[in-house]
Order: sequence, then C-alpha cells, then structure tokens
Amino acid sequence: MADVTLTIDNKQVTVPAGTLVVDAAKRVGIDIPVFCYHPKMEPAGMCRMCLVEIGRPMMDRATNKPVLDEKGEPKIQFMPKLETACTNPVSEGMVVKTQLTSERAKAGQKETVEFLLTSHPLDCPICDKGGECPLQNLTMEHGPGKSRFIFDEKQHLAKHVPLGELVWLDRERCIQCGRCIRFQEDIAGEPVIGFDQRGRLTQIVTFSEPGFDSVFSGNTTDICPVGALTTADFRFGARPWELKAAPSICSQCPVGCNVTFNIRREAKADGKIVIKRVMPRQNEQVNEIWICDKGRFAYHYTEAEDRLTKPLIAKDEKLAKASWKSALDLAAEKLSAAKKNLVVLASGRLSNEDLFNLKSLADLAGGKALLYTDMGGGELTTRVG
Repeated sequence: MADVTLTIDNKQVTVPAGTLVVDAAKRVGIDIPVFCYHPKMEPAGMCRMCLVEIGRPMMDRATNKPVLDEKGEPKIQFMPKLETACTNPVSEGMVVKTQLTSERAKAGQKETVEFLLTSHPLDCPICDKGGECPLQNLTMEHGPGKSRFIFDEKQHLAKHVPLGELVWLDRERCIQCGRCIRFQEDIAGEPVIGFDQRGRLTQIVTFSEPGFDSVFSGNTTDICPVGALTTADFRFGARPWELKAAPSICSQCPVGCNVTFNIRREAKADGKIVIKRVMPRQNEQVNEIWICDKGRFAYHYTEAEDRLTKPLIAKDEKLAKASWKSALDLAAEKLSAAKKNLVVLASGRLSNEDLFNLKSLADLAGGKALLYTDMGGGELTTRVG
C-alpha cells in the first residue's frame, strides 16, 4: 500500500494510504479527542467530538494536477465547515488543523462537549467510571466550564436499567456514541442491543430474551466512554484509584486470554487481598483487548472458604495438611509405582501449557492422559495433545 504525506498542525507526517486523520495525528504526538471512535471498530462519526479543519490541494480539472500558487506550492482549499477526523482518510498533500492551531476546531469541540452535557447527570463522585472516564477527562480539557442550558430543562431518564443479568444501563449518562452496539454487531457477532426512538428520545435497548444475551457483554462496559454501562459484579464495588493491577492469564479455558486482576485489601475480608474485577489485557495474538463473560465474572471461586490453599495427604482415611515437599515426594512415588495403570484426568480450565505438561508426564510414566472437557478448546487438546 502506497504511503501518503500530509501536514497536521504544521507537522509533516507520512502514513499508509487509508489511514484515518485521527490515527495519523497520533504518529506526530497530536491527540484529537474522540468518543464514538474506537481503533478496533469501523468509524461512525456519531459524536462529532473530533472536529477539525481539513484542507486539500486544489486540482486543475483539465490536467488533473494541483494548482500552484506564486511560490510554486499547491493551493490548499479548506472546506467551509469542520470535518470529523475519525471518518476522513488521509490524502496526498492534505493539510489538517486541530484544536491546537485552529480556533474554529477548538470552538467546535468545546460546543460538542457542551451539547453532550445538556442532560448528563453531575454524578461523577458516585459513578463507577469516575477516575477513568473519557467524558470526565475531555470535559476538563475541552469543556466550557459552565452550561448555557437551564437546569430545569434537563431530561431525566431511568438510571438503573438491567439490560441483562450482568450489565446495567444508566440512560441519563448515555451519549449515544454507538460503541456498544457496533461492538456487539461487528466484533462479537451477537447484535442483541440497539437504538430505539429518535432524536433526544434515543436510547439503548436489548432485543434478546433473556436480555443482553451475549457471552461478550462485559466488553461493552470497558469501551463505554461515559459510565452508562456498568457491570452488576463491580457496580459500586470500589473506586478505580483504590485498586492495584496484577497481570495474569485467564484460567477458565485453554485459550489463555491475558487479563489484569484489579485487587485491594478489604475489611469485610478480614484485611485480605481480594479480586474486585477482571479486566482484559492486550495481547493481539490471543485475545486482542477482549475477554468473554466467563473469564470476567467467574473468578468468585477464589473466595470460597473450602478452597484448597495447601497440599493435603490422605492418612487413615482422613486428609491431613502437609508440606509441599512431602506431598510432591509422595506423588512422585505413587506415579512411579502406577506405571501403565496411571491415568491423568485434567480439567479444561488449565492452560494449554499445563495440559501439555500433564500429557507429557503421563506419556513419560507410561500412563494415559484423559484431557477431555466440554469447555472451549478441550476437544482440540484431546485430539492433538
């Protein structure tokens, strides 16, 4: 694919043809604010937050060549209105003025924030998104500071709407960016939510029975830029700045999605460290930036009081606590003695690496590995090892 050279805020940048203006700007360290745009989805241009001035070389219709000025440079013709940086692909010789160099673009973004806030509730102190909210950040950076709209004319909508068992909707916070809808349709392939009504009455609804019937529904809460979608699991559970991040691998199936455990100490857990939520961790070769609902919500088994945390050895038909060394020595002795009678039964919740090592152990000992599971990936492990 051919490269294209353009100028953004007096900085020249060369990018592949087809690159969007908003992405090209990032190449030179310029951050154009967005709400509806997401790099993993096709652009929609719904929020109008990324308004910029775009100029293109004037072309001679007879020769199809750029019209030059007295200095021999191509004449640049700017459109009369602002354009969206998230929907316009770059072109050769294009000139872009963002909020950093254009008062028109700056005013356009400022007015867009003001319109988005006309009926948005001022509940940041109790919003789960507070502290990691794009709307909060962009309002501080690009907002007007005060509204010209009358408070009594604010539209009041339902604030606690269960789209399904796992995801809740606050209709007052929603800015109709469409990220959640496009994710479900284009990426998850489960178009179970959509827009209803028109104009100021537009709202998100679910079309499925049961509601929001999708195994990837939790991802919509990650990409929602305003806290309109929150999970029932984490809702009012903690503030983002109270949490520490611990990178890990999802243990719910052999896919091995990369995740981050957000943890903190809690009084109700006697001061122990507990998992407050599970978030996807980017790995383009495995799970990109998504995880399924099982990986996101099925971590509560770690809180079970009867969960094994230390090795146990059977003595006199009872289980007694033992050291790791004595437990491993006993296991090695039993495995060696079993030989062909050894059978390894493994759970599909193990990683592919663990399943491979267990099968290698069984083969080395002369036994048999039963790596069957009805969870995703298990049948492949049984087939190919």
